[in-house]
Amino acid sequence: MKALPAVSRRLRAGVAATVLGLAIITGIQPAQASAPLSTFAPLSTSVAAPLCVTQNGIRYCEMPDIVGKRLADARATLGTYGFGFGVQHFVIDHICNNIGEVARQKPASTVGSNPRVLYPAGTSVEIWIWQLPPHPCP
Repeated sequence: MKALPAVSRRLRAGVAATVLGLAIITGIQPAQASAPLSTFAPLSTSVAAPLCVTQNGIRYCEMPDIVGKRLADARATLGTYGFGFGVQHFVIDHICNNIGEVARQKPASTVGSNPRVLYPAGTSVEIWIWQLPPHPCP
């Protein structure tokens, strides 16, 4: 019997995204991509939280939106889906309305996107954080 070649993370992500896309089109939500059809549940009508799917033991999720969240809340939200912080940048908030909040994230949120984009657990999210300006706040 010939051994199968190793499957890349990108290919696995594509397969997981396809499985999730089919689930959305057909109105079922996979608890696990390899689970039997009897374990599938109907999709809810609201998109409150990112969707996740497990394929070949790897969990893939939509990227949650953390822009506008305080740093601790953003870290907790990412951790819930198996993501973490990568490089952190600082952006000056000249009007001082959002100090300490996430200004931008990369990869961007994919919640509710069409087509759905999923990222493997362990993905690092690059963030930009609002900071105080060098001048006094208005």
